[in-house]
Amino acid sequence: MHNSKFTRRHALALAAALATGSSAFAQQPPTTWPDKPIRMIVPYAAGGGTDVFARIVAEGLGKRLGQSVIVDNRPGGNGQIGITAVQRAPADGYTVLFSLTSIIQNPLLYPNAGFDPFKDFVPVSEAGRLPIVFTVSNKLGVDTLDGFVKLARAAPGKYSYGSYGNGSSAHLYAEVLQDAAGIQLLHVPYKGEAPAITDLLGGTVDAVFVSAKGVGPHVAAGKAKSIAVVGTARAPLAAGVPTFKEQGFAGMESVGWFGIYLPAGTPQPIAQRLSTEVAQVVQSPEQAARIEGLGVIPVGSTPAQLTATMRADHARWKQVIQAKNIRLD
Repeated sequence: MHNSKFTRRHALALAAALATGSSAFAQQPPTTWPDKPIRMIVPYAAGGGTDVFARIVAEGLGKRLGQSVIVDNRPGGNGQIGITAVQRAPADGYTVLFSLTSIIQNPLLYPNAGFDPFKDFVPVSEAGRLPIVFTVSNKLGVDTLDGFVKLARAAPGKYSYGSYGNGSSAHLYAEVLQDAAGIQLLHVPYKGEAPAITDLLGGTVDAVFVSAKGVGPHVAAGKAKSIAVVGTARAPLAAGVPTFKEQGFAGMESVGWFGIYLPAGTPQPIAQRLSTEVAQVVQSPEQAARIEGLGVIPVGSTPAQLTATMRADHARWKQVIQAKNIRLD
């Protein structure tokens, strides 16, 4: 009896040790990682701002890691197609997602998004932030946010704004602005910001929420007027444009961001190594200048910092989306 207890006890201890050892082993990255090219999936079309930024990061990572980082564009479904492709990829460190804030917004907007941003991915780094500007048509004859708000208050529902799509960050910012300013605007969604800017210049819509890079040349040419920028700091390509907060309008501090992720189950040391390398790339003077030229603020956060940003913005946008009953099919 004594020997039986002794054997069982030791067998259990051995099993626990093996389990612990297996877990620890699973968290160790291959000593040769990366030993083959890495695929970086971008859930948006080639040639757009997200794609250009991703390629800057991919190029820098390739040099630092000694392996090619190949950008693979998977557009469609407001980022859904590319996001789910990474969700289903092997958790071996060779498939990376370069995504936008939509990774936390889509599950709130789509009834069957098919992924959980907090369970299905390993956060790596917030590569950068993209503050967008509120720009108005010259036909309105206003030069300030206060001037626009006075016009809109005097004629509820008369003035329109263009966004780069239903449920986009531009759409959500406008909902927050309307509540903060006590105004009613007509939403005109577009498939991307380029057609929205075209209609702003043509006088079809009265205002737009778009990137400073996209609208900047037209503002510089005197064809439109940028009157406010989201976030807590002024935008790199719109330094002369005050933030909403500076002008007394709260709730516009959240800024869109670019996040880098790995599939759930990827060993943490790989995620940490990749995070460190991303920071080195985006914070280097040469690459930072290129990134700022896109209107993006380089960041290069830790995985923990990206997770905290995700949770804060998820809570923020959940409140807006549910209050305004915004749903996409």
